[in-house]
Parts: sequence; structure tokens; C-alpha cells
Amino acid sequence: MSKFNFVFLNKNQSRRFVLFLLAASFVWFLKNLNETYQKAVPFNLNFENSNQNFQLSNELSKEVSLLVRSSGFRLLSLKLFKPFLVLNVNDAVLTAEGTYILNESMQLAQFKSQIEEGIEVIGFGTGTPIAANFLKLAEKKIAINLESEIKTAPNHYLKAVSLDTDSVLVRGALRDISSLNIVATETLVMSELNKSLDTVMSFKDTSESGLLNFFPSHAKVSVEVASFSELSFELNIETIGLPAHYGIKFFPSQLSVVVAAPLEVLKSISETDVVLYVEYPFENKDDLNILRPKISIKNEGIFKAYLAKSTGVEYILTKNN
Repeated sequence: MSKFNFVFLNKNQSRRFVLFLLAASFVWFLKNLNETYQKAVPFNLNFENSNQNFQLSNELSKEVSLLVRSSGFRLLSLKLFKPFLVLNVNDAVLTAEGTYILNESMQLAQFKSQIEEGIEVIGFGTGTPIAANFLKLAEKKIAINLESEIKTAPNHYLKAVSLDTDSVLVRGALRDISSLNIVATETLVMSELNKSLDTVMSFKDTSESGLLNFFPSHAKVSVEVASFSELSFELNIETIGLPAHYGIKFFPSQLSVVVAAPLEVLKSISETDVVLYVEYPFENKDDLNILRPKISIKNEGIFKAYLAKSTGVEYILTKNN
């Protein structure tokens, strides 16, 4: 036999051996796939809350390991495609401790209904069910408090700040909302404001759980700003409540009062729109005959009035004959 024939024979034998080995392996693989196995298989997990009266109180795992029994072929398919399972809160039950849970049998019943026939679900791969604890929700309508720090630009004033609603519906655990009487907005902070505007503010969740829901989720806030000018008047001091048998003289008898209002209002303002007065009986500071007059505004268009100089007046009280 020539060397060439010997090499050719060896190559043919090697090919036959490899083909035989592959065929045997394939038959063994098919045989094993048809056999039944029990194995822990991971599944992707989604959470569905179709019952708005419950709220999850802990973070739910995104994967669940189930101990299943089936053919090798089906188990391989599960490993490759890793299907999604859904856990629904509708079946939550009240425990003796007053909390709501989905126990092991409830969870397994849901998962079994979602897994194809031919795959038997035995239990959880970790030996314990998913920690799925829920709070039963209550709801309450609660007054809103707008928190704000608004500073206007020079020669501007804050005319009005208003909310589009005075209350909000709050939903959460009973222990969180039972003692809640006011819901505060996030603080509205503005500086150098020189024009009116509308904005929305979210609500502060000050509960222990931090799981409150607000309906609506925001409050609309309207901020009205107006510009103003100032005008001063020299006004006589009036006395309110002084008995008729008394007379009084002030030193000085007049003080300068500054009135601030929008320009269109300021044009029509007169001395009669502001009253400078003191009330009897007098409250003398340190037993001195010095009074600090007060200002009464009679025109709604005036947003503020003040004394040009922060000073008091002396007085002499006399008794008429």
C-alpha cells in the first residue's frame, strides 16, 4: 500500500469517526431534552396595580426565580427567552398585623396561570415568595397653603397672590393622612418681579412614607404685580374717641404722609382719601406726652401709606369749662 493510500484511508476513518461522534451526541442531546427535569428558572417580573385602593409599600424585585418541572426542551426554551410574569395586587389580603400582602399561594397561583401548559410550577427557587407588601389607601380633601417668598422690583408692589383652588384631594395610607390638615406647596421664590404671571406649584409630601398622591398633582398660582408712584400730603391729626369736655393740641399739628398707588389711581387721590389720627384714651410710652399717629386708608386703590418721618407728636390735653 502506497503512502498516499494510507493517508487517504486515515482521513476517511477520521471523518467517519467525527460524524459518528456528532450523530451520537445529537441523539444523546435529544434524549436528554425529552427527559423531565426540576430546575430553578429566572423570569422577568412586572407589577400591575389595577386596584387603586392599594399601594406598594416596598420596592418590588424585577425578577423572580421559580422552581419548575418539565422537559429539558421546555426548560431550555425558558432559559433562552426568559418570559415576563405579572404580579397583580388585586388579591392582597389583610394580615393579623393590619398590613396587606400577597402570600406565597396567591403569588404561585398567579404565576401558574401565566406559564404554558406542560411546565409544572413547584415553588420559589429561593424558597421564599416575593416580598410584596401593600398599604390600603384612604383619601381626604385638605386645604392648601401657598408658601412663597416674593420680592418685587423697585416701584412695584404685590397686588395679589391667588390659587385656582383652595383644597386638594390627598390619597395615601390612613396613618399618613389622618392627622394631615394642611398641604403646603413647594416654596414659590421670586425676586425683582416687575410683571404679573401664572405658574404651577407642586405639593410637599411631608408624610412618613413619602407615598402620598395629590389630585390634581399641581396648583395653579396667579401672581399680580402693579407699578406705583408716590404722592405726599400734609395732614392734620384727628382725634377719635375724645370726650367732648376735653380739648387737645398737637405739636406739630400736621405731619407729612406719603401715599403709594398706581399712577392712574394717584391722579384722582386727594387728602380726604387718607386720615391721620390718634385714639383716646392715649397710650403714652414711658409716661411721656408723645403719641405716634396712625393712618387709615379710605381709597381701595391705595396699597400703602406711611409717615414721611418716623416721629411722634407732643400734645397738650385741656379740660373745657
